[in-house]
Amino acid sequence: MMSVQSPDHSNHEAGERRPVKKFWERLRFVLISLLFVAGTTAILLFPILPSRRLYNLKLGDIVPEDIRATTQVSYVSQIETEAAREAAAASVGDVYDPPDPRIGRQQVRKARQIMDFIATVRADPYADEDLKISYLERITDLDLPPEMETDLITITDSQFEQVSQEVVRLVEDAMSGEVKEGQEEQVRSQLELRVSTDLPEVLIPLTVSVAHDLVVANRTLNVEATERARQEAAEAVREVRYTFQPGEVVIRAGERVDEQALEALVALGLASERRTWQDAASALLISLLALATLVVYLVAFNPPWASRPGYLLIIVVLFLLFLLVGQIMLPGRQLIAYLFPAAALGLALNALVGVEFASLVAVLLALFAGFLADGSFEIAVFATLSSLLATGSLRRGGRLNAFFLAGIFAALGGMAVLLIFRLPNQPESFDLAQLLSAALINGLLSAGAALVILFVVGSVTSLTTSLQLLDLARPDHPLQRLLQQQALGTYHHTLSVANLVEAAADAIGADSLLARVGTLYHDVGKTANPGFFIENRTEGSEDPHRNLSPEESAAIIKAHVADGLKLARKYRLPPQVTAFISEHHGTMPILYFLNKAREEAAASGEEVDLSRFCYDGPIPQSRETAILMLADGCESAVRANRPTSEEEIEEIVTRIIQQRLDLHQLDDSGLTLTDIKVIKDAFVRTLRGMYHPRIKYPGDKKGAEALPPGLSDAAARLPAASATPTIPTPVEAEHAPDGTTDETRPGRRVKRP
Repeated sequence: MMSVQSPDHSNHEAGERRPVKKFWERLRFVLISLLFVAGTTAILLFPILPSRRLYNLKLGDIVPEDIRATTQVSYVSQIETEAAREAAAASVGDVYDPPDPRIGRQQVRKARQIMDFIATVRADPYADEDLKISYLERITDLDLPPEMETDLITITDSQFEQVSQEVVRLVEDAMSGEVKEGQEEQVRSQLELRVSTDLPEVLIPLTVSVAHDLVVANRTLNVEATERARQEAAEAVREVRYTFQPGEVVIRAGERVDEQALEALVALGLASERRTWQDAASALLISLLALATLVVYLVAFNPPWASRPGYLLIIVVLFLLFLLVGQIMLPGRQLIAYLFPAAALGLALNALVGVEFASLVAVLLALFAGFLADGSFEIAVFATLSSLLATGSLRRGGRLNAFFLAGIFAALGGMAVLLIFRLPNQPESFDLAQLLSAALINGLLSAGAALVILFVVGSVTSLTTSLQLLDLARPDHPLQRLLQQQALGTYHHTLSVANLVEAAADAIGADSLLARVGTLYHDVGKTANPGFFIENRTEGSEDPHRNLSPEESAAIIKAHVADGLKLARKYRLPPQVTAFISEHHGTMPILYFLNKAREEAAASGEEVDLSRFCYDGPIPQSRETAILMLADGCESAVRANRPTSEEEIEEIVTRIIQQRLDLHQLDDSGLTLTDIKVIKDAFVRTLRGMYHPRIKYPGDKKGAEALPPGLSDAAARLPAASATPTIPTPVEAEHAPDGTTDETRPGRRVKRP
């Protein structure tokens, strides 16, 4: 009795293993994240390869030897610039509002009122001298010494009249001019010089004392205008810049280190750096920011390679290596900083994982480059634009010359940035030419470095690079040679399917090079038993399935996947290419032999073990392998049914694709409904060109007699064609629902209509 095995037990075991697998995946992700943060922070803080001798000097130390500049460096002296700006600001005087004439008139009236009040107090017959003095002390605007108060009460009336008139005149005279706030004493000190010559000498001190307290400021200090004027004066001072040529003495032996000298050492990179907690916090913060950006991208877009620790580890290692090179080339450099091949990382990652993530990593590397170049915005923009132009212009899966074309784009982007930043400063022609040459070399260097990276990564890891794919695409590859020699029909079949797959991959933006190369190797397992597959049999040959049971035939057909995987391991095919072998049939049934087995089982009353007639899978895990599954079925069905119109081709393609959808073979592929629509159109367009109707010539009906003179004898010497060639019927051409024909069906001999 045949029985159908239940998959519940295996599903239960898989469910138990899934949490453990997720735990280890998360642990590896955490460890890789820690490596990224620790590595970037350490590189930012600690120079691995110091490029010059450093001096551990402090303020007040005596320099033991001449200290010379190692490179040409131009820097702004913040100490001297700040001192010059402070001096310029201090030279600006206070800014006052215009004189207020109302204040002068108010003080003159007040002087008259005070003198009139004193006269009234003097004339009071009922008050004694002490009481009168107490009245004078209540005048809040006056602060007279006691002896002056006594004099105001005891002088004669004629003397008081003279004092009263002179006080009013002095106040009026002083307040008619400018009395600035804060400078009142300067005007008051001049009162005695303004006293009338007619006033008796003994009355002058008393008159000046009374008038002194009545002189107030009539021009108020404008604090905002003063600060603004001083700020403008400070901003007008140009930066104090020093330039040192290589070998020029910075500090001579025997001199004492002052603030300016220490600043020069730091600017030239000759002072040993003392790391502070602020430096560590800054480096750690930029590392965490970069990590958070990468994690957000991976979570939001969830690329298929993100779950593979090998990819993430290689990306982190490459990033750290580039950052290490940047640490050597960028700090304190002028020309060599523009040779830092930042675009190479973007080009390499574009070829490995795709343009979106490569562009993101390129921007982050440029951010770190600006950080290493002492916060240089120019370097950051230079690295960003050159990297983005190179990465965006490189078509994934392109040929080798595409890398150098991308390098040219990187060079042009770098040159444009240099012109934008340098032209306003009117640089010397020679200096500008040097920088532009460095940008050009940078682009070419980036292209070459990217190719080297891909070669090394492909050699020492299991990652698939475009260089490996280009090598595998050669028809003289040993495995392709084996396919040509052992299964020529299968080889031609793979070429036809490869054209379909490549066109569809281009249409939806998938990796067309990977898709084509994977297709070229997806059926290499048929070389183990080529005669059991109809495309490798000649007309009239014996059907090897005739004496086999359906189970045995299905086992042979299924075995071409396992045999292909063995050959893939033997010839060291990359994992991404090997996936096309294991996934191109998914878990679909071999329906021809399954139906035959069911017919035999129905006659004997037995049950059929479905698992023996289904491929082991897995179902396609990428867009590229899913395209192959669809193209494989569509090409076979169209070739077998020989449609005569585009409508028939479209009907076959639509049916094959829908069958795969109904069997849930595309669930894990990442294809969208829009992608499937585009793929179908690409298939129809390509198949129409591959299987277009041929023209029937008149000679086809009349035989050799209709041939032009000179060709009939040659035609007579040709071997006669078989009257009954082996052609699959439309029913056999697609043993529903999977549409696979040549590998699942023995040939039948039918007459050509």
